[in-house]
Amino acid sequence: MSTPVAATSARERIAFVLGQPTRNSSFSVRRSAPASSLKLEVKGLGELPLPVPETIAEELCRIARPARFGRGERTLLDRSVRDTFEVPKSRLKLDRSWMKTLRQLLAEFSSELGLPPGTELDAELHSMLVYAKGQFFLPHQDSEKDDDMIGSVVVTLPSSFTGGALVVRHRDQIATYRSSKGDVSLVAFYADCRHEIKPIKSGHRVVLTYNLVLRKGAQLRPDLAAASSVDELVAHPHEHFNTPQGASAAGAPMADPPNRLVYLLDHEYTQRSRSWTRLKGQDVRSAAMLRAAADKAGCDIALSLAEIHETWDCFEADWRGGRYGGRRYGRWDSWDDDSDWDDAEGADDYTLGDLLEATISIDGAVDVAGRSSEPLAGHVDDGEACWSIPTGDLTPYNFEYEGYQGNYGNTMDRWYRRAVIVLWPRDRAFAVHSEASASWALEELGCLLKNRDPSEARNRCAMLARFWAVVARDDQSRGCFKKALRVARLLDDPALATMLLAPWRTEAVSHVDAPAVAGLVEAYGDEWAAELLHRWSTQDRWTIAHAGEARRGWLESLPRISAALVKCGDSGVTAARLMLRHAWSWLSEAIGHGLGIGSPSRREEVLRELGRPIAAALRSCLVVDAPDVSSDIVEVLRQDSGDLVGCQMAMLRDLAQQEPSVYDWAMPIAHHCTSQLQAIVAQPERQADDWSIALTAGCACELCERLAQWLGDRDQRTFEWPLAKDRRAHVHSRIDSAELPVRHLTHRVGRPYSLVLTKTDKLFELERDRRSSARADLTWLRSGFDGIGSELGDQP
Repeated sequence: MSTPVAATSARERIAFVLGQPTRNSSFSVRRSAPASSLKLEVKGLGELPLPVPETIAEELCRIARPARFGRGERTLLDRSVRDTFEVPKSRLKLDRSWMKTLRQLLAEFSSELGLPPGTELDAELHSMLVYAKGQFFLPHQDSEKDDDMIGSVVVTLPSSFTGGALVVRHRDQIATYRSSKGDVSLVAFYADCRHEIKPIKSGHRVVLTYNLVLRKGAQLRPDLAAASSVDELVAHPHEHFNTPQGASAAGAPMADPPNRLVYLLDHEYTQRSRSWTRLKGQDVRSAAMLRAAADKAGCDIALSLAEIHETWDCFEADWRGGRYGGRRYGRWDSWDDDSDWDDAEGADDYTLGDLLEATISIDGAVDVAGRSSEPLAGHVDDGEACWSIPTGDLTPYNFEYEGYQGNYGNTMDRWYRRAVIVLWPRDRAFAVHSEASASWALEELGCLLKNRDPSEARNRCAMLARFWAVVARDDQSRGCFKKALRVARLLDDPALATMLLAPWRTEAVSHVDAPAVAGLVEAYGDEWAAELLHRWSTQDRWTIAHAGEARRGWLESLPRISAALVKCGDSGVTAARLMLRHAWSWLSEAIGHGLGIGSPSRREEVLRELGRPIAAALRSCLVVDAPDVSSDIVEVLRQDSGDLVGCQMAMLRDLAQQEPSVYDWAMPIAHHCTSQLQAIVAQPERQADDWSIALTAGCACELCERLAQWLGDRDQRTFEWPLAKDRRAHVHSRIDSAELPVRHLTHRVGRPYSLVLTKTDKLFELERDRRSSARADLTWLRSGFDGIGSELGDQP
């Protein structure tokens, strides 16, 4: 067997070898039997004569019921989808001699369908279907309602009718079957084959439908593959696993060699049929060859299911260049009668262009013994996958067409399900499984350390460096973090410990982790701990505006964490102080971010939310004896900015409820807040004719200077300002972002239009609310925060 020149990579050569058929194998098979071999009684009609006379077929229609189908949770009757009559099997009685004939034919089906020698099939009666003139069954796919079901058998009874051909499709192959007027016709096909019944032109078509099931599991044997084929295959996996991926450019290093080979099988399977003993046709031989080759090449192997998503450049078949289309959808939905219907065969009404993107992901796997495999990463890289049959030759179970929208669109998204066989070198098994599950990797390392094999644990841990940051961030659970702390300590290797723990954030630490954290500091030293905590604290520094909620919640628990760490001795105190300093660094940065927010209401909200975390940081200062940090907190909060009053009050209220012992440290902030509030209350009330408004600092363009001039005028309430559209938009934006009590409308007369600005009565309402809030805060400080009340005296 020669490999084509075009197959340049090891993956392509593997696909070529596996794609060569070595024995007859079909997706569907037809046989016939004498009419005398089938004796059938129908309750209410008696024994059914064969061929079936028209009068008897009409009687069958009268005692039958319209066939229904299920879509999702619903059972539907829709004759535009399925138009046929159904006689339930409870009304049917078949003679034993027919079952003997059927079993003989099933042995032939097994061989021609490509199942391994020794496979025993059986057929379970499902129902009788009767098609009258004009009736049909749209393309559909039989689902596997039994764990041992692999296909279907359609037994057509002899009768005089025209039309009604059974059409079975698999990939790009089509088989059309017509019945006999004198013999019983049997067609067997795999369950993943789409099939349909063409409309009846005359007469009646009467059939029995069976589920084709395995009675003795197909056992894959290496001797199914010719020795020469397996020998040729063995070298290719070795080359695949040792060849760096991608091309070197400008001296850049090549990507690492792949750790896996993922071969896509030809047939479709479901979770129920994902089994080495239920493979179909050519897949049986491919699996046998891969298993034999894997054993010789020192590889592990597993069987999994893949979800494939392809996006194609696409046009509708009747597109003429000036048509704008929307979305169109189609899918195969599960039916209650164990059939799936193609909701929109329209997937074939489009012309595909270039493949824009394709992704493959696998879910779960079973090993050669049929047990659940160790975890495998879901995403399949381009350099890992190969196939003998392109996915595009299969029928998608779901599709979505996006019509032309001006600057995007005319694309077709298609989704497929295929079975895959995954191989990987046994000496890389730890890395392969670890890439799928950080928790699994840590458990394996923990077992090695428990069994006192630290050297092997360190060797395996080093394998994780290439992908650990991504894998660990996918599992930020408490359980995984606790395992990482334990393993990092037992490895007795500071560099590996840093690598293992680096993907987490400070928020992962709880008070229950105090002993483990203190133990790490004691084992690896203060400098190591400082570096790690710096990484944890700055992990998502750039997301300070968006990821603050989780960190604020963690900061409120910091006093409890600090207390737990202090109980662990000097190493715990070191860790607690480091955490506190990083916590305050983040908080001070968050304060700066909050002060820079243009919207006054949003600025006040963000800064007020920081009050409780700051109070927690101040309490932690007391726990770990960190006067330097408390001094920084006081200095920052005593800035000459009225915007910090809300933050200060939130902090003081929280301290008053929880920690009187920290009053002395908070007193300078309380004094500063008091003076700020007194200044607000002491301001004279705005006179009724004073319409002046201060514009906060920001843009200094000539438009904003003119706006500030008008706003500051205490007498001028309305301003009509001719401006072009973009200049009006700028003024709109400045007024809205500053939340000024100004109404702005556009007077659309003349050119340019005029922007009409009007100061509103809300100006006076806002000042009254601000003064009232300040008085309430002062009242609370007088009565609720010890040491301040006596200094306020009789201030209003």
